[in-house]
Amino acid sequence: MCHRYAAARPIRWALALRVTLKQMSKQKKRVLNNPKPKCSKGSSQDEAGKLLLSSAAGAFVGNLFVPGAGGAILGGLLGGAIGTSTNKEQKMARIPVFYSFHFDNDVMRVQQIRNIGAIEGNSPTSPNEWEQLKRTGKRAVEQWIDNNMKYKRCVIVLIGSDTANRPWVKYEIEKAWNDGRALFGVHIHNLRCPRNGTSRKGRNPFGEFQLKNGTNLSRLVPCYDPNPANAYRDIADNIANWVNNAVAQKAN
Repeated sequence: MCHRYAAARPIRWALALRVTLKQMSKQKKRVLNNPKPKCSKGSSQDEAGKLLLSSAAGAFVGNLFVPGAGGAILGGLLGGAIGTSTNKEQKMARIPVFYSFHFDNDVMRVQQIRNIGAIEGNSPTSPNEWEQLKRTGKRAVEQWIDNNMKYKRCVIVLIGSDTANRPWVKYEIEKAWNDGRALFGVHIHNLRCPRNGTSRKGRNPFGEFQLKNGTNLSRLVPCYDPNPANAYRDIADNIANWVNNAVAQKAN
């Protein structure tokens, strides 16, 4: 199910995925690994501990400058405020992401999203570099994807007219799921490419995968369809929140 501002659902499935390619029904289906949890359940307790430590340190320093309960209280309040501010800044830090997309059709649209600067994406690759990489063989491309996705916490599938058909996009979705990374999609067909303008809306690529119990992956992974009146502004205003939501849902 792909809809505008779809709410991400918690992914708590102990079942692997398998590819179901309608146009390649005779192909042997690939079984994917269970997703791996990425975040510790103790993060909230850790933050509370840091805040308490900041308050205690502030109370101690306050008592040195203004002996008595008044100095301790004032210092504690200041220390707590500093601790809260530090936690907020850490949460607002840009989460590293990996962009998955159809290079030939959508590289100029994807560049517009890179230029937003709201999130930290993988380094862009030139057309010549991508073509040279593909000529070196399948294993070389897989290794390039693996290396570039290694330290990314979230994978964003940027969906153009033919993205759902691309084998490397399917590989990247499969790897993201197996690695337990946060995952979601964004339709970008309404971003205007300098070469050929907008394009037709493509299929949801998550619909190509399903769980062993028959549940389609598109029911579990959110997919956003920005406002066609101003798709760029809609993406710019919301993409950081989409990333944060996907990471938070994956941690649950």
